[in-house]
This record gives sequence, C-alpha cells and structure tokens, in this order.
Amino acid sequence: MPNSETFKISAALKDLIGKELITDEFVAVFELVKNSFDANATKVEVRFENNHDHPKSDKIIISDNGKGMNYDDLKNKWLFVAYSAKRLGKENDDYRDKIKVNRIFAGAKGVGRFSCDRLGRYLNMVTIKDEANPKIENLKVNWEDFENSDEEEFVNINVSHDRLKTSNFKYKHGTSLEISGLRDDWDRERILSLKRSLVKLINPNQENDSQNFSIEIVAEDEKPIDLLPNKKNEKRSDWEIVNGTIRNSVFETLEIKTSNILVNISEDGKYIETTLQDRGDLIYYLKEKNPFQELHNIKVYLFQLNYKAKQNFHRIMGMRSVEYGSVFMYKNGFRVYPFGEEGEDILLIDRRKQQGYNRFLGTRDLIGRIEIDGDQPELREITSRDGGLVKTSTYYQLVDFFYEYVLKRLENYVVNVIRWGDEKLIKETGELLPELWPKDVKVEILGIIAGFINSKNIIDIQYDKDFLEIISEKQNKSVDKIVKNITNVAEKSGNPDLIKEAKKIEKAIKETKEDSKKAQVKAANEEKLRKESEEKLEYVIGQNNFLKDEISDDTKNLESILHHIGLTTNFIRMDIEDLVKSINRGDNKDKILQIVKRISSENLKVTSFAKYFKKVNFNIHSNKVKKDIVAFINEYIENVYRKREDLISNRELLNVNFDVPKTLKFTMEFNPIDLIIIIDNLTNNSLKNGAKSIHITWVEINKQETLLKFSDDGKGVKDSIVDQIFDFGFTTTRGSGLGLYHIRDIMKKMKSTIEVNNNIKPGVEFLLTFKK
Repeated sequence: MPNSETFKISAALKDLIGKELITDEFVAVFELVKNSFDANATKVEVRFENNHDHPKSDKIIISDNGKGMNYDDLKNKWLFVAYSAKRLGKENDDYRDKIKVNRIFAGAKGVGRFSCDRLGRYLNMVTIKDEANPKIENLKVNWEDFENSDEEEFVNINVSHDRLKTSNFKYKHGTSLEISGLRDDWDRERILSLKRSLVKLINPNQENDSQNFSIEIVAEDEKPIDLLPNKKNEKRSDWEIVNGTIRNSVFETLEIKTSNILVNISEDGKYIETTLQDRGDLIYYLKEKNPFQELHNIKVYLFQLNYKAKQNFHRIMGMRSVEYGSVFMYKNGFRVYPFGEEGEDILLIDRRKQQGYNRFLGTRDLIGRIEIDGDQPELREITSRDGGLVKTSTYYQLVDFFYEYVLKRLENYVVNVIRWGDEKLIKETGELLPELWPKDVKVEILGIIAGFINSKNIIDIQYDKDFLEIISEKQNKSVDKIVKNITNVAEKSGNPDLIKEAKKIEKAIKETKEDSKKAQVKAANEEKLRKESEEKLEYVIGQNNFLKDEISDDTKNLESILHHIGLTTNFIRMDIEDLVKSINRGDNKDKILQIVKRISSENLKVTSFAKYFKKVNFNIHSNKVKKDIVAFINEYIENVYRKREDLISNRELLNVNFDVPKTLKFTMEFNPIDLIIIIDNLTNNSLKNGAKSIHITWVEINKQETLLKFSDDGKGVKDSIVDQIFDFGFTTTRGSGLGLYHIRDIMKKMKSTIEVNNNIKPGVEFLLTFKK
C-alpha cells in the first residue's frame, strides 16, 4: 500500500520570495505602505535615521496607526508564509464595520512582509492591537539566519519574540517596522525619488477611502537642507523638499487645457461610455454596448500633451512630463508597477509609434491612467510586484480595449482632425500655421460623429450642436455629403431616435446655409460702403494742399484724437474677445483678471480723451507731469506691448527690443497722453507695414536733449514720398493719414522734433529729439 510524503521547504525560500522576488527598493516600500492601508491605518510614517554618512547605524522605520497585531495574529498570520487573510476574506470585517471604513484591500498575496528583507538585513517589529488591554508585541528577525542554510528547513529557523512593558511607539495602536542593515544607500536624491514615486502610489480620484490615508516622510538629517535655497537661489518647491506629507494629485487638477478622453466600462459590464473633450469643449459623448465580456468597472483617463501643454506641465510641476511618467495603472486606488514609469513601455505604445512617427501618439505625447475597481481576480498583480499584471485572457482584453476604444479614438482626433494641436512652421514657405481649435474643424468633427452613427453598438450620441454652424461654401459642400450619409444610415437602421437626430441635423444645416447667404449679402453691402469711403479718402489725399488752408487746427486736433480713440477701442475689442475665449476655456482667475486689467487700462485712456471734448479748443496738453521720459516710454512699451499675450499669439507684434544706457535719465515736463499717442501711432504704423520687430534705442545728446530712435523691419517708406508722410491726411496704408501728422504736431508743441531716417534696410527709422 503506497504511503504519503510531504514537501520539505528549504530556508532558501526566503530569498526567492524576499529580496530576489521584490528587486526594486521603491516597490518594497510601496508594499509595506499598502500593508498599512490594508490594516485600516489613516497615517503611515516613513522615517530615515542616520542616512548621512552612517552606513552601520542608518535605519528605515515604517510605522502606522492601523489595527495592529496581537500574539495570535503574529503566529498564525504574519509568520505563516504566503498566508493572506485578505485573499481568503478573513481579514477582520467586523473591525472595518466598527470604524466605519469601507476599503478594498490593496494586496492579497501574503508576501508583502518580505519587503523588509529587500530593504535591510534586520527587522525589529513593534505592534499593538486595537483591542481591550492590548499587549506590546515585539518580533525580531535576522534575515541572514535564512541565508547559506539551504539544507535547513524553513520552519526550523527561529525568530525572536518578546512582549514589552514600554515602547517609543508614537500611536496607541498600530505597527512599527524598524529595518536596519540597509541594503541600499538612502542618500537625499534616492529619498526624493522615493517621494516622487509615493506621490503616484495612490490615486485620490478612485473611491477607496484614500482621502483618509496620508503618508509622511521624515528624515532629520535632510531638514537643514530643505530650508536652504535651491540652485537657482529660490525657495525649494515641494518636489525639492524631502520632509513632509505626500500630496497626491491627478493630472486634471493641474488645469492644463488639452485634448483628452474619458472611457468608462460600467460596473455591470454592459456599456462603454466615452467623452472626448478638447481644451474645455465637448467634441462628443458616446454610449455603446460593451463587446468585451470579461471587462467591467474600469475607467481610463487619457490626455494628449501638445507643445503648450508640456510647457505648462513643466512650469507647474517643476519637471518635464516625460520624467513624471505616461499611462499609469491603478487597482482599487493603488498603483500597479511599472505601468507609466519613465522608460517602461509595458503597453507597447512606443513600439507602435515607431511604425509611423507622425501618425501615432507615443508615451511622450500622453499622460493618464487606467483605473480598475472591485475584486477582479483575473486582473491581478504578478507576484514580483514590479512586472505589471498576470497575462490572463482578461488582461489581453483590457489591452485591446485600451487601444481600440481609448488610444485610437483620441489619436484619430489629435492626428487627423486638429493636426496635433500645435502651431506648425512650413519650412518651404516660412509660413506659420496657427494651432487648430474645435471651431476650426467643425466639418471634420461632424464626419467623426457620422461614422459612429453607422455602428450597430451605438446607443446614444451627444455633441455640441455648434459644430453644425458651417459658414464657407467649401465647408457646405463637405457637409452635404455628411448629412446625406447620416440620413441614409438612419433610414436603413429603422431606429426612430437616429432618424429624428438625422432630421434635426438636416434642418440645422439648412438654417445655417440660409444664415450664411444673409451674411454674404451683408458682407457685400459693407464691402461696397468701404470702397466708397476709400474713394472719398483718395480724393481727400489728392486735394491735400487745398485742405491745409481750409481745415482749422481744432478740427485737426479733434480728428487726431478720434483716430487715437479708434486705436484704443480696437485694443479693447480684442481684449473682450480674448476675455470671452478665456472664460469659455475655463482659464483660472489670475488669467481672467489679467485681461480685465488690460481692458481697464485701455478704458482709462479713452476716458482721458473724452475729458478734452468738454473744452472748446480741444486742448490736449493739460495735466502735465515732470518725470523721466526714458523710463516712462520704456515702461509703457514693456507693459502694453511686450507683455500683451494676445498681440504675440496673433503675431501682430513679434518682438520689441531696447537699447538703453544704464545711467540714462531725462527728466522733463510732458503730458503722458501725448507720449502714449506718439508710441501707439508709431507702433501701429509698423504693424500696418508688416514689421516683425521693433527696436528702441536711446542716445544721450547733452543735458538738455536726448534722442529716441524708433526703427522697424517693415516695408519702409519710398524715397519719393518721405517729405509728405507728416502731412495731414497723407497715407499709403489706406488709413486716415492722421497718425504721423499728429505725432509731429505734438513734438512741435513740446519744443521737440521728429525726423525720418530712410537709409536703413529693411524698414524705416524715426528720430525723436526731446528737449527740456
């Protein structure tokens, strides 16, 4: 009769499930922090002691205020290799009910405790259970006792247990793991790297009580350095400080506006809901049947990072987005390593990008996360804890879902519709194409929506009806085809909801066409009036010598003031348009206030001009001040032109440079509005003549005179008309011909002069000599 035998387990098993299984020191800390979370702790402290030049006495102490353990727990659970009460569903459910915490466990393999072996050779554990009359249990493990003992059985290696009367443990209950004989050098940079990794360990957006769990790093040796300025002699940011509580964050809280997609598989697994947005605008929302039978309760947030978004990320976070990571994965709120880690491409996103550089999004273009909720045993972590998920059939369905329903849909919009969402320089022509916004690609978006309507799995489609407001004839021809396609698909489907939607689209397009025709008629009438005005102005220019004698100085002053008010109100109009865009994009308060301040500043100028109309002779030379004219003009240009983002983004003013001697000051009496009118008109002329840059040069002539050279690189002034450009009504840009006239008039009344240097190429230079 056969007899029974049993396996014997060598003490060498310790290395297999300890330091050889968990090879990453950060992952080892992650596992111990997750154990604290599973023990219902609300606080966990990771303390580093003697980490500066103390190789024999340095320690890591991980302590929490969780439920702790008594002797029975230590003996029958902690010392029971690979035993997991969490996996078996025996982890004190009554305790969680008692403290009213509903957490889903972060770990369930029973090997996380061997992370202590990965971090150091010795473990000194102190634990106090949250129960009546608790005892202070102390367990000491020398992991070296298990090494070089291959012939010894695992169970024959003793660990030391004691019951303490007192301890330095800071919490009433919980567990402290003091790890010494460290296997790694925990210098400042390594601790900072750990902190950055811990920031991404917990997903606060996932409902698993993470808001009631905090992680703090304490390193006494690093505190003096934390207080010092950084290399830029600035106060250290949170990313540069070792000590402190970990601030968990998710990408969307950074308020970086970009193209993004949210895809959600419902908890019961029946439906997939997709929302695609672009810089605050809804592109479409879909609800469709879920073809992946094994997938449920999964969300994916994916953001495309264009050039501007990458710049904003760097500015806000203090690091490049590629250093932060790409597509992370979280299960029940805890990160699955190494998804998202820099240099790791476990989803093979970059391998696919190599097939077509400009056709596919890579990890450098993406940031986001995959969230898995619930038990989901078929989506479980590999035991090594740094290898991702076990490659089950469910895992491969998850990867297919990510590619087909998330990545490719975002990619189709970013690559094929908005052309990556960046400004584009055409090298052959030097033309700079502006970035595309949803309003610029309405036809293409409508085409995407029409494609979805053709799918049998679609249950519901929603989108911004503004995309139907197509104006140009070229667009209308494209839309006709799309509308016809939508109508045919709807009729074939027999779905009354789709037929109703198709009729609504057809009606909207018809109304838009009618509006477009009306707009064309109105535009034609306005063009006719404009031409008539230009003909009248040409006549005025032709009779310029006659008008000089007939037009009074007061009338000239009035028309000049009206001309400058026109320039100012144009700035206000541009700012109001910018304000509306900013509000629609959901920009932050500071951005909106900046625009409001600009509007207020321009409005004050108009108010100042209005005061002069109350005077009979339109005297524009009142309210004089005595100030440094050099500083006044430089500050005005700096604040009104160089810092106006709307001018720069619209390429209306590309560059302004200054050349000012450091010691130059020229104090004189002047009217601020006079100087504003001079600078605004000179700059406006440069813009009209196609200038891309303006150069301001100050030259000290003597104590009574100073020279301002105002030059640009525009198309310049023809030598044949140089003598006429300051004449009243003379223009070459179809303007009013009042700007330069009024500048010379103001300079005369200031006992100063303006001349033209027409010898520079390209462009022109105006020489303004100010005299006290």
